[in-house]
Order: sequence, then structure tokens, then C-alpha cells
Amino acid sequence: MGKYACTSCHALQERLIGPSWLELSKHRYTPRRLSTLMRQPRPENWPDYPPMPPLPHFTDTDAKIITDWLNRLKK
Repeated sequence: MGKYACTSCHALQERLIGPSWLELSKHRYTPRRLSTLMRQPRPENWPDYPPMPPLPHFTDTDAKIITDWLNRLKK
């Protein structure tokens, strides 16, 4: 997540610029869905937050790593 500066906007438990990691984990994103959303964010999914900039170089491998981590947070 440091590769994409995710922690500039997201923290584990509290809202920063974007939703917390725990809040994101509730969505149970698949790697494919997360990868799509990182490349083409949908601001309507998070109306109370500023729009996230697209990350066109976000890789499917990184999406898998991040979604696996997010999905373990909920347990």
C-alpha cells in the first residue's frame, strides 16, 4: 500500500481523507473488483468522501494482496 501512497488517505480505524481500512473491509471486495475500482474509482460508492484519483498502474497482483489483507481484517 506504500507503493500507491494509500496510507496518505486511509488509516486502520479512523477516517482520514478516505474511509478506514476497517470500513473498506466490510465490502468484501474481490481482487478483480478492487483492481477495477482503483483504476476507475466510482465516487458514487462513497458519497461522503472526496473522489479518489484513478491509479492506472495498479496491478492485479497488488489487488490480490490488498484484498486478502482487507478481507482478513473483518475476522
